[in-house]
Amino acid sequence: DGPYLTDTMMLVSVQPSTKQVALLSIPRDLVVDIPGYDYRKINSVLSFGRDNKYPGGGEALAVKIVSDVLNVLIQYYARVDFDGFIDVIDQVGGVTVTVDTTFSDYMYPDNNYGYDPISFKAGTQTMDGTKALKFSRSRHGNNGEGSDFARAARQQKVIMALKDKLL
Repeated sequence: DGPYLTDTMMLVSVQPSTKQVALLSIPRDLVVDIPGYDYRKINSVLSFGRDNKYPGGGEALAVKIVSDVLNVLIQYYARVDFDGFIDVIDQVGGVTVTVDTTFSDYMYPDNNYGYDPISFKAGTQTMDGTKALKFSRSRHGNNGEGSDFARAARQQKVIMALKDKLL
C-alpha cells in the first residue's frame, strides 16, 4: 500500500563457478537524472516508469538508470515485495543472522499508519521471514542502527544468509 516506491535497491553480482556473491546497496535517496523528469530520488524511478508507460515499465527504467549511474551491464533483475520476501525466507526455514549491535526501533511502521516497536539483541539468531523483514527495514534504530548505512548492512546480512541457506 502507498506510493509505488522502491524500499531497497541492490546491485548483486554472482560468480557461479565460485559461488561468490557481491552486493552493492544503492541509497534510496540518491538523486539521479530521470530522462524527461529532471533529477529525482532513485527510489521513485519505478513509479515514473510505470506511470509514464516507459517501454518495459518501471522495472526497465530502473535497470536503465542503475546501469547508467554505475556503468555496468545488468542482465537480470528481481522485484520482490514484502510478502514475497517473507515467503522466500519462510520457505527455506528462516535465515541465520548475526546481529552485531543490540538496538530498538520505536518508530517501526505497523499496518495502520502507527508504530510497532521492535528490538533485536546482539548475537547469532535464526529469523523467520517476518523478523528478517523487520530487521532489514528498520530505519530508526538506536545504538547507531538508525542510519541508511546500518540498514543497508543489515539487508546485505539477510541476503547473504539467504544465499548461504540456498547453497
